[in-house]
Amino acid sequence: MGQDLRGPAPPPEFGGFFGRADELERIGTWSGLRTVTTPSSGRGLPSLMVLHGPAGVGKSALVAEACRQYGLVPHWISLYDAARADVEPALLRLLGDSGGSRAAIVRASLGDDRAFRRTLRGELARQLPGRLLVLDGATPPVGRALLSFLRDCPGLAVLVTSRQEAGWRRTGARLLAVEPLDVGKTRDLVARLATGEPWPDRDAWYGRTSWPASLVDAAQGLPALARVASPFIADRTAPRSEPRDDESGPQWLVRLALTGCTPDQRGLLRRLAERNSGAPFTLRTVELLYSLDGDLIDVRSALGGLLAKELVQRWSGTETFCLPQPVADSVRTAEHPSPVHSAKAVTGLWAARVLQGTAAVLDGRTPQVHHTGPGPERLAPQELVPHLDEFLSLLTDGAHRGRQQDAIADGLALLLAVLGDAHRLVALHRLWPTVPVRRALSSLAAGLGLPEQARALYDTEKWLNPDAIHHDAAVCLQSGQLANALSALGGLLGDDARPDDRHTAWALLVLGAVRCDQGEVAEAERALLRAATLHRASGCRRGLGWTLLHSARVCLLSGRDTEAGRLLDEADEVLLSVADTRGRNWVTTERVRLALRRGERVAAVELARQAEAQHWAAEDVRGLAWTSLYRAPAHLEQDDLRNARVALETAEEYFLQCGDDLGTAWTKHRIGLLPSARSGDHSAPVLVSLGPVWAQFGEIGCPLGTAWTELEMVARRRPTDVNLPLLASAEERFRALGDAHGLAWAATVRAVHRNHLHGDGPRSAGGLVASLPHDVPIPNLERLVREITRFWEVGGVLGGRTIPSHARDTVAVRHTGPWFLDVPGQTGPRCRVRVTLLDDTPAEDSTARLLLRVSPEDGHPWGASGADRPWLTVTAAPLTHASVDPASALLLPSEHAAHGAEFAFTAHRTGTHRIRFTIALERTGTVLQQVETELDILDHDEHGGLSSPEAVTHRGR
Repeated sequence: MGQDLRGPAPPPEFGGFFGRADELERIGTWSGLRTVTTPSSGRGLPSLMVLHGPAGVGKSALVAEACRQYGLVPHWISLYDAARADVEPALLRLLGDSGGSRAAIVRASLGDDRAFRRTLRGELARQLPGRLLVLDGATPPVGRALLSFLRDCPGLAVLVTSRQEAGWRRTGARLLAVEPLDVGKTRDLVARLATGEPWPDRDAWYGRTSWPASLVDAAQGLPALARVASPFIADRTAPRSEPRDDESGPQWLVRLALTGCTPDQRGLLRRLAERNSGAPFTLRTVELLYSLDGDLIDVRSALGGLLAKELVQRWSGTETFCLPQPVADSVRTAEHPSPVHSAKAVTGLWAARVLQGTAAVLDGRTPQVHHTGPGPERLAPQELVPHLDEFLSLLTDGAHRGRQQDAIADGLALLLAVLGDAHRLVALHRLWPTVPVRRALSSLAAGLGLPEQARALYDTEKWLNPDAIHHDAAVCLQSGQLANALSALGGLLGDDARPDDRHTAWALLVLGAVRCDQGEVAEAERALLRAATLHRASGCRRGLGWTLLHSARVCLLSGRDTEAGRLLDEADEVLLSVADTRGRNWVTTERVRLALRRGERVAAVELARQAEAQHWAAEDVRGLAWTSLYRAPAHLEQDDLRNARVALETAEEYFLQCGDDLGTAWTKHRIGLLPSARSGDHSAPVLVSLGPVWAQFGEIGCPLGTAWTELEMVARRRPTDVNLPLLASAEERFRALGDAHGLAWAATVRAVHRNHLHGDGPRSAGGLVASLPHDVPIPNLERLVREITRFWEVGGVLGGRTIPSHARDTVAVRHTGPWFLDVPGQTGPRCRVRVTLLDDTPAEDSTARLLLRVSPEDGHPWGASGADRPWLTVTAAPLTHASVDPASALLLPSEHAAHGAEFAFTAHRTGTHRIRFTIALERTGTVLQQVETELDILDHDEHGGLSSPEAVTHRGR
């Protein structure tokens, strides 16, 4: 069941409501007044009405029907089983449902209790005026505590349902008693539920001494029990037994209904009664209760049978149900279930297990092995949304602290951080401020553009562990501090002996993102490929989704638009599976860049508007900033200078707000390059505007930004020898990045300077273009040649020409295009990967030698005589209980064995073994292919039956 975490919870939908006209009229009159009463204390309280009556009398159904009839849109909060400790979490949930600011409440979480509560009251006062709040199932102590926080909400109306009449003094409440129905109305209700018609008094079958009448009397005027009686009337099924002497009417009625139940249905009803809770529940709740002890029953079928007998009744939609209190009481008396003090004792065990299982797909942790019963299956995060408040309530009793509660808090904190539910996460932090909870809240704060608060919540210098290292690096990345991020990662990735675990995977993900921002395409691809492999191995779907997203960024930077589009689609699908809305919003932002690269300017602007709306809803200031920055080039492509400047100034404001230094630097860089007027005067402000930006790029560790800023500072000044050292510095940085695209523009600027100063530059644009390197796959080479030609022919800035804004969005390096990959369906000659077994009969704990060769087909450039073959690296990874030495080796593409790579394979058990080989270009680290081969290892005294290894194309990237 899906649920909107940023909208009011809807009222229940019981269906089949009849009568109660007087009560409905009184509620309607009260709701129309919406007056604010002022008791003798002088403190303002919201307009309050309390509906009180016994369990099962239909208070919740009455309020729901009033909302439907009078068109009221309530904020419905169920408070069954709530105690005073649940008050603050309920208020935070209410604030989140009302659209309260995430950032404000996260900032407040760092203050003391008094300051936090003051902020909470203020935020509620801003969000709730003029609204209707329903507190369903509240006791007077809980209700009064809640109301004390709502005194400053003008126009707020509060409807309370409670089983207690006493305890509401000095609240200004209007009390409305909801009494059991009299006999006549009960008969009408039963008849209408059964036949759709009123009770037929003249029909002898319905006489006062008939069994239908006795069933109605047993309901004692409670609509919940009237529903249990209605199926007997509808089917005209007479009771099989009379009431016992020691049996009340409700007990007899429930016993009659249980008589027709199957053993599975009776067992399910008994388990629900054991929960000892009046709170609504879902089908998943029931399934998880059964998953702990391995009982295999058809839960959906059993629940359907109980629904047909009205022993369990629908609460809302098709997946939320309730067990009426009179039914639960009768079942506990009749079935004698094991005594349970509270619902928490029943749900705590499966909550800990299911949260830890779900956390595994969010951060790659290894789920704990359970020794008592099978563990619950791994559930998608969105499947747990209906249970968030139930999980949170398990931690409100601070007296019971143990491993189970810590496991619940740990898994729940991670889940809430991924869902972006700041208000529930702050509530959890105040209830259970453990290190994992603080880390999750810190991560969410960083995602909201609050890096200072993120560091204050989780001091990575204090908690020296792998989690702290990659968390610190991630916060540095989001703050645009690339050099600091690399420094932080050194503590994790600098340890060669460290195993490839989930911490390494997350660290490699951050490393790949940092290298991409620096313009280091090859290094970024290498890190992200390893991260993707590790995330897949651990089953971490969220880590894989973010890795695919950053891999798409690398493809966009290096001009591989088709591959980028595919990766963005995959990332969106994976992030959707783990309910990572923030990640999906960033996918939309990157699609803005993809549309721009494809020349789809109108689509890019529309995608930018969509992404901004998504980031705004998630309060992701950094996402807003980068989307605004990407929108500016779309306006420039349409010659819309005014909107481009507005987009850049908006981005600059957002970047300063969220503390992203990299984004700030790029925004100032682009603002400095905007023409000062329509006349096209580009050169005047450059020296002043780009000097501080150049220094900022250097401080944060972004060589790509530094290189382009140096190049622009030279290109937009009049040619002079004074500029040549700066130009040489830009060229050196582009050369270090391996960026042929940047080098092409640097060569063009140098040619313009040489022609102007000494007259010894190229004599024509053709000569200039011919001097550019042609062995590098530059994306959209024709466009680059046209733009360079136009810039050169008019003499650069002297002729009013500047380097196009989009030029700095591409880093063209050697051997990064998909044309170097042996992919299925590719036309033309390929290279074949061959694996040869050099030993006849390998056995357990003996060494088998394997030879791997990369053999070019006829016509392949690497197969020609005397061809300049590149060095390749081959990494071997056993997928079974075995070892391979060396772990990696070099080879040349060739059929000759001398040019191949030899590995020693040692199996530590008999049977079939599997080995994966990853082949990459040694110079750039770009992966060309992954293959897997199988090898049969026999006992020492066996011979024959050896299967030859066969290379198998790896299906994943």
